[in-house]
Amino acid sequence: EEVLEVEDGRLEAEDHDRGEIFNWKKAWYPMALVAENLDPSRPNKLQLLGEDLVAWRDGQGDWHVFEDHCPHRSVPLSEGRIEADGNLMCSYHGWKFAGDGRVTDIPQARHGDLQRLLDNRRACAAARPAKVKEGLLWVWGESSPDAALESALVEPNLPEELYDESVRHRITSYDYPWGMRDVPYGWDVALENVTDAAHVAVAHHNTLANRYTDPCPVEIKFVRRSTNKDGFKFQFRNKWKTPERLEEDMVSEMEFRPPSYHRVTTKLKNGALLTVVNNFVPTKPGRARQISSKLLMTGPNGERAPTNALGYKVKEGWLPNWVRHILQPFFVHQDLVFVHHQQAILQSKGRKSGATWKQSYWIPCEADKSTVALHKWIDRNGGIGWSPSLPSILLEPLDKTRLFDTYSAHTEKCVTCSTALKNISRVQRVLKYSAFVLGVAGVSARSYTAIVGGAALYLGAGVVSKVEGLFYRYPFNHQDNK
Repeated sequence: EEVLEVEDGRLEAEDHDRGEIFNWKKAWYPMALVAENLDPSRPNKLQLLGEDLVAWRDGQGDWHVFEDHCPHRSVPLSEGRIEADGNLMCSYHGWKFAGDGRVTDIPQARHGDLQRLLDNRRACAAARPAKVKEGLLWVWGESSPDAALESALVEPNLPEELYDESVRHRITSYDYPWGMRDVPYGWDVALENVTDAAHVAVAHHNTLANRYTDPCPVEIKFVRRSTNKDGFKFQFRNKWKTPERLEEDMVSEMEFRPPSYHRVTTKLKNGALLTVVNNFVPTKPGRARQISSKLLMTGPNGERAPTNALGYKVKEGWLPNWVRHILQPFFVHQDLVFVHHQQAILQSKGRKSGATWKQSYWIPCEADKSTVALHKWIDRNGGIGWSPSLPSILLEPLDKTRLFDTYSAHTEKCVTCSTALKNISRVQRVLKYSAFVLGVAGVSARSYTAIVGGAALYLGAGVVSKVEGLFYRYPFNHQDNK
């Protein structure tokens, strides 16, 4: 029997007992790494569920998020300024706003009318609940009058080990080694990709696996039934075929918690635990924001993870963050081309014949159970809760020049990488200039040492230029990955 048919019969019979439909507006979303992606000196533009937002920090150091439109004339507040008094100013007419959205100044108002206008609720910006937790800026999905109370009753999705006193002492590190990036595909296919354990053995050839020896059956066992509120959790085990891989024989646990949280925890042979968390935030149709983190824990008796576990360099703290960030595309671009075009093909099939994922996929193996579970969850909850103002459009697939654009996906939004890029560009210019000067001097003086030194500096400039290029683009082609 096909997995889809088996899962359909079981899951549809239980659909009546899955809880209330998930409300995308009543949830927390991680939008940025505060230290790396947000500029505290100016407004920062964000996007969530198709709506434009603006994040800014006031004079007391607190972060706030507004819907990105001024109540006066609906121009973007993200084009405004943060003034010396700590308020956000709209640069169009000079209206100012406090962190809770209250208007604090209307320059065009007559003195006798000012207080009355300041007290009018229509003069307020639409403020969203926002908080900083574990280094991330979290934003609530809407700004209704009840949003502050409702958001206070819900905690953001984070690894529970961070707050569990019984195991917290075993944590050796929790960080965001790969930063944040905007990916050119949507929330649904992004989650489908990371929920699919079987693709790793093929798509991530020469990084995590070998496409010729590692593909194998995947045994999946659900340990928490799928619910609308809490998603699902399952264990999976690769049924390796080679002796080398059979020695590993590790069981991993994968979990999806809506709206954006996905994690894989693997118990290593020595008992240590490696957890990789991926948050995929639905920014707009066909696009998502990815924020990844890594959690390392010792085993019950203090066993530590090895330097290299499951292909991850787990002890890489000595590397500057910008180096870790520019190296990330070596991994994520291996499946980017598939997921981006999968999305376009599914949309095209849907427009052409009305085909759903059930008609577009033929998924006969046990390894496909996770894909079925995710799509069943999406179907039960009516898809993503986009802003109703969004037009229904068919996204054109990107050519590879734009598809592998790392500058737009990450560099321009990362303070760490933007600063590193400026410094590297300066170093390159200095090396080129020094190479020219030294080379000319060497030729003039007939100095072999100076000529060789100039050539060495020129080669150094070439190496730096290659590094600089990684901030802008990292192409990948499976045909060339031997």
